[in-house]
Order: sequence, then structure tokens, then C-alpha cells
Amino acid sequence: MKKILLTLAVLIGVQASMLGQSGWNWPEDPEKKAKAVEKNALYSDMLTAEKYEAAKPPLEWLLKETPDLNPSIYIQGVKIYENLAQTTTGKEQENLQDSVVLLYDLRMKYFNDVENVTNRKAAGAYDVWKERKDRYKDLYEIHKEAIEMVGAKGFISNTFHYMDAVRRYKLTGGPLTDVDVIEIYDQVQEILDEMLANGENEQNIQRARDYVEKLFNASVTIDCNIIDEKLYPKFIEDGKKLEDAERIVKFALAGGCTGSDSFLGAAKVVHKNVPEFGLARMIALRSKANDNLNDAKTYFEEALKLTEDNIKKADVHIELADIASKMGNKTQARSYAYDALDEDPSRKEAYAIIGDLYLNSFTECKGGNDVVKDRAVYIAAYEMYQKGGATTRMAVAKEQFPSNEDIFNYDYEIGDEVKVGCWIGETVTVKIRD
Repeated sequence: MKKILLTLAVLIGVQASMLGQSGWNWPEDPEKKAKAVEKNALYSDMLTAEKYEAAKPPLEWLLKETPDLNPSIYIQGVKIYENLAQTTTGKEQENLQDSVVLLYDLRMKYFNDVENVTNRKAAGAYDVWKERKDRYKDLYEIHKEAIEMVGAKGFISNTFHYMDAVRRYKLTGGPLTDVDVIEIYDQVQEILDEMLANGENEQNIQRARDYVEKLFNASVTIDCNIIDEKLYPKFIEDGKKLEDAERIVKFALAGGCTGSDSFLGAAKVVHKNVPEFGLARMIALRSKANDNLNDAKTYFEEALKLTEDNIKKADVHIELADIASKMGNKTQARSYAYDALDEDPSRKEAYAIIGDLYLNSFTECKGGNDVVKDRAVYIAAYEMYQKGGATTRMAVAKEQFPSNEDIFNYDYEIGDEVKVGCWIGETVTVKIRD
């Protein structure tokens, strides 16, 4: 008897409390109203006690008989159906999962609050439908609607849930192209950027980006043809926007498509707006490979301004030396080679570059009056190769040294100093070939 009285007291107390609250749309009929209060208290008690099966009948009575009673019957209803779905299988489980999503729609129908509920619906649908192939289309469309409606005001988890919905839908036959996925990926990244700007925790944003990146890579195989035939023409058509250029560069790097003109064109736009050593160097290397030496020289020189790292500077000076050599500017090429050595004395190949410059200057520098002096250019080359440890090239240079007969005829002795003229301006000691 005491237990019954206590239960009645609780029900009366709950009823009084709820009747005093705003936002409750109780039935006007007194009998129905009393029953609604009883059902509401009963399902609430069962939910608190985690007796979800017992909470289901009174909740469903409220959903049917008083659908506009209060948003709480939909909020709590989601919890009840989610928990019941975890303990069942087969068709019964699917019905419960579908009911979870339906509750969000009914909540919007009776209480509006569309943005907030759409955001929550996407999260709830992912929880219950992520393993349901028959619902992948719906899951994709729900997240698409939420992302477009709520954007950066939504849950951060919905960004990578959206990418996962895209992945699941596409890989199970959904009509999404690689280009569609790329555009969705960009949309999600922009939302994450906005969330970060709005004060979202940077670590949370990075974690979301990592998930999005993995899901994107699992959804799309980067095809260079996509970049060349779709992304780059659209980039040109839309006025070479920075965000489009950044996307092309990123995908080209991921797909190994850096040899194309599309990559080069986009990379130049990115570098112009966001100068960076690595990208400047890559543009220079690609331009050099295309025999566009002037562009290569320009971007290598820009790269030098963007780093304080001696090793990186030495690399660039070696490249500039090679370019200057190809352009026929031997003095500048030698200067760049010495600059490389100044930055990094271990870069012995710089000596080999200078040796090549000397070796290839015989015709240009010979006077034609003194064979020993003319061939001293090969001695200068040899000495550079020796400093660089280029033994094969040393042998090539040595074959062109003056002969014993030459030094006799021109009144020299081994060890005499000879000034190499022309642009070289080195002083060497006379040596003879074997």
C-alpha cells in the first residue's frame, strides 16, 4: 500500500510540475490529458531506469495521440529506439533504426527548429544507418542537406560523417563521380576552415581533417586526366581562383601528376599568392625539365629568398649553376657553384660543374700560339675534378694535357706555372699526359 501511495505521489508531483511548465501542449479533454500525463511520467521513469522495452509503449501512445505535446518526446524517443536497436537484430532492428530517423522528421514537422534538428538528424542517421547499404543513399542525402543548411554551425563530426557517407554511397554503386567527391571534399574543408576561424579547438579540427583526408583517399583514385581535362579547364574558366589552384596542386602531388602543364599553371598561381620554398623549387625543376630555363632561373632565385637553410640553398645554387651553364653563361655558372660550396662545403659536385665549364672552354679560350698554354685549360679542369673526387672526369681531362714534346718545343718544364686566360683566369702548374 505504501508503494502504491508513493507512486501516486510521484505521478501527481510530476503532473503538477509539467502543467506548470510552458511549451507543453496538453490535450484539452481532461481524461485524455490525465492519460497523457500518466504516459509521459511512465515512459520517463522507465527511461531513467534504462528499461527501454517498458518505456516504448507509453512513448508510442504519446507519439500517436499527442504528437505536438512537447519536443522532449522525440528527443527521449531517439534514446529509447537507439538503445532497443542495439539489442535486436534483423528486420526488427532495422525498423527501430528507421524509427530513430523518423523521429527527427516528426520533431521538425510539429516543432519546426529545422536547422538544429537537421544537424542532429544527420548525426543520428549516421549512428544507426552507417552499416545499412540499403540506406546509403538516404544517409548521403541527409548529410548533404545538413552540410548545405547548417555549414560551420553544425557538429564537427558531421563533416567526416558526410565524407564517409559519400564514400559508402559511391563505392556501393551510387552515381557520384570522382569530380563530385572532389567538390564535396573542398566543401568540407572550407567548413572546417570556417569552424577554426570561429574558435573551434585546433586539435579537433586537425583530427577531423585527418579523417576527411583518409576517407577522401579511400573514395577517389586521383587520375591525371581528371586534372587535365576537368579541373584545370574549370580553373581557367573560373578566373584562376587561388582555392582552385591549391586543389589542383594538392591532387597533382597526391596522384603523381606534377609533370603536366596543368600542375605548373596552378602551382604558379599558388606560389604567387602564398610564396613557399618547396613549391618555388618544384616549379623551377619542372620548368627546367621543360627546357624553359628563364622560368627555371626565376623560380630558383625566388626559392633562395624563401629559406635560411644552408643545405637547401646549396641545392638551389647547384641547379642555378647548371642552368647558367646551359644558357652559356660560364662565369655566372662558376659563381653559383662556388656559392653552393660556401653554403655547404660537402657539395663536391660543384667542383665537377666548374671542371666541366673549363673542359668545354678549350675552343673558346685557345690563343693558337702556345699549345702548352692553350692546353692548360685541361689542367685547370683536372684540378677541379680532383677537388670534387670525379676520377673518371680527371682521366678525360688528363688525356688532353700537353705532351712531353709540347713542353720541350715551347720551352716549359713540368711544374712551371701557367696563367689560363680567357674567362677562366686560373694559374696552374704544367703537367703532361701519360
